[in-house]
Amino acid sequence: MGLDLKGTKVFLTGASEGIGRAATEAFVAEGAVVLALARSKDRLDTLVAELGASHIVAFVADVRDGPRMEHVAKEILDRFGPPDVVVANAGIGLDARLAQTSDEALHRVFDVNVYGAVRSIRPFLPGMVTRGSGRILIISSIVGKRGTPNYAAYSASKFALHGIADALRPELSGTGVTVGIVCPSSTRTRFDERKMRSGIPQNKVRVQRHSAESVARAIVRMARSSRREMILSAEGRLMVVMNALSPRLTDWVLAKALVKWGSTPKPPA
Repeated sequence: MGLDLKGTKVFLTGASEGIGRAATEAFVAEGAVVLALARSKDRLDTLVAELGASHIVAFVADVRDGPRMEHVAKEILDRFGPPDVVVANAGIGLDARLAQTSDEALHRVFDVNVYGAVRSIRPFLPGMVTRGSGRILIISSIVGKRGTPNYAAYSASKFALHGIADALRPELSGTGVTVGIVCPSSTRTRFDERKMRSGIPQNKVRVQRHSAESVARAIVRMARSSRREMILSAEGRLMVVMNALSPRLTDWVLAKALVKWGSTPKPPA
């Protein structure tokens, strides 16, 4: 069964919609108190009204705003001490070839997905270590395991999260604080509608699309455990294995499936 989440304090970013909202609801159902952070005060107020002020404590902030995130972290530590679980979920997408990726777009993706995750985790590490317990969860993507065409910047930001998780684990060895990373594939949320796009539309392929609720259940399972990583889709696991066995073949398959050029990509030599 793992960790009993009843009565625990869970700090969760990007909490007001999509995966974040579903995860907030799932943690509340487990009896946790969610310290819910999002940019939209209106959506957070709705969340509190629906789930109850005894279960949700709302914090309005943009993870790109370093000083504001520091202020929120200080308020949480002063009021509650270090959370039992931190879920770095806030993220933004970018659908663009590298040639059409501007510096501004690249910076924004990294500011939200990477710097935002660090700002969400870093302030609580000393207190967790002192207490001798804690669980850090980072929401990544299958494209953080294998880069895919048209998502170079987004993939790079998710690869960075895996590097952070890999570095944190030995840094926290023996402290009682563990690090897990969750890798969904495509998810049925407004995230896809709201992600940034640049350049010509590229091919789309039919892939397994998770519901926000199924990802939320995976996040809760990870919070209870000390598991290092969870890849949520069978096709995601297949891509990781195929890439380990033959990166060149994987390049060709992804090019054929996803890239529009003037001619059909040729098989690898």
